[in-house]
Order: sequence, then structure tokens, then C-alpha cells
Amino acid sequence: MTKLQTPSVILEGPPGGGKTFSIPTLTLAGVRTFVIGTEPGFVDSLLDSVRHYNAPIDLLHWASVTPTAPGWSALEDMVKKISLSGYDDLTKIKSGIGKEETRKPAMRLLECLKDFPDERTGKSYGDFTTWDDSCALVLDGLSGLSIMAWALTIGYKPAAHQGEWGVAMNFMEQLLLKITGDRQCYFVLTAHIEKEIDELTGGSKLMVSTLGRKLAPKIPRFFSEVVLARRTKDFGFTWSTTSNDADLKNRALPVSDSLKPDFRQIVEAHRKRLALAAGEAPNESAA
Repeated sequence: MTKLQTPSVILEGPPGGGKTFSIPTLTLAGVRTFVIGTEPGFVDSLLDSVRHYNAPIDLLHWASVTPTAPGWSALEDMVKKISLSGYDDLTKIKSGIGKEETRKPAMRLLECLKDFPDERTGKSYGDFTTWDDSCALVLDGLSGLSIMAWALTIGYKPAAHQGEWGVAMNFMEQLLLKITGDRQCYFVLTAHIEKEIDELTGGSKLMVSTLGRKLAPKIPRFFSEVVLARRTKDFGFTWSTTSNDADLKNRALPVSDSLKPDFRQIVEAHRKRLALAAGEAPNESAA
């Protein structure tokens, strides 16, 4: 029997573009949705969206994994080193500052992936790699993950050398490879955007905001859909799969600059593929 992997989606866009707000639309398709939030306040947006869409909250679960803020002692140590050392000396510091603390968020993230702890119900839902296509894992978002990877690598050091950038980026790649490759459920990654130089064309393009210019263009290759989320003039939201300013990708979604910000269309496209692979006649009238 043909095995089809569920879609994986990068939903990228500026702050306020409705990325987190769209997540509960997965539950409207009957998909049990597990959200790992890496930034404060993500639950507020989820709950506002549940109320807006009248979405079933019993299908929505979340866990918070936010980067660790430096303590006063770490900040004092940084002040001393910055005030007493030049840049070259700072980059030559071999050991991180406070790495015992800064590694905790990354470890917490791995623990959530291995056995998801729902903060809403207090229940645990196991290893995400055992979930099927009735479930979705959402990592909200890439910016927080990038901070965790950086802190895991250098702690609270005031400067880093080139090799440490490579270590942090490699961790990010390996984690995304694990999540996107070893799964049966839907996967959504939200990401902020920034202008970066495209090394192939020499021009500037919108890319996901992450560690270093070399990592950003690599991340989309892990995903089947790369979608740009934006706020509209009438204070609504829209999705786009075509843009002159960004390299976007679509397999389940149509090519359009004005798509509804709704994951149900991706879920429905996958279900149609499954039906077709099983020998069922296509039902184009399905919602």
C-alpha cells in the first residue's frame, strides 16, 4: 500500500501577520493539534483564535519552551568581560558563561518532542513520532528555537567565533531533519522573516529569520509548503504562495496571493491524495 507523508509547512511572515492565530484552524479539520510555543504570549493568540473560529478546544494542546533569560550574575560577568577585553579577546573565550542554565530550554524542547506534556489538561501524549495523520505538531516559532540553539552553543558569552556559528546551525539542521523526516503527523513551523542577500542571484529576498545567512535558505528544503502570512488593509489576514520577494513553495495549496489563512485546505488536499492512492474516484466537490 502506498504510504504518503503528511504535509509539512513553514508559515512565515512579519510579527502580527496572523501566524499563531491560524493554528487552531487545524482543529476545525478534526486534527488534534499540539503546539510548542517558544515565545511568551502565544497562548493568548491561540485562545483568541479558538474564540474567533469557534474551534474545538478539546483538540488543542500546548506546551511552553522559552529561552532562558540571563540572571544578574551572568549579566555582571558579561559587563566585566566586555569592559575589560577587546573584541579579539572576547571571541577567544573558550568556555561559555552559564551554559548549565542555557542548555535547559533545548533539553526541555527535546523532552516535549519525546513525550508531549499538555499544559491545558496536565496529560502527556507520548512521542510525536508515534502520532498519525489525525495529529499535528506545531513549533511556534523558529526565532525562539534559534535563540535556544545559540544559547546552547555559547551560553552568555558576549562574542562568538566562526566555529560556534557552525555548531549552532548544525544543531538546528539536525533537529529539523529529525522532526520533518521521522514523523507521520502534520508539522507546522512558524517563522519571522527578514531581508537577506541571495548568494545565487546577489539580490535581496525575504527569508526566514534564523542563525546566519547560510542557514536561512536551507530550511525550506525540509518542507512541502512554504507560505507567506500577512496582515491585510482591512485588519484581516491572508496567505500567499507566490511572491517576487520570497522563495515560496506549494504542493497542497494552489498558487495564489490571496489564500484564506486556514490549514483545512492543506488537510483536505492530503486526504484527497490518500483517497486517490487507495483507488477512490476524486471528489472535487469536497470542501
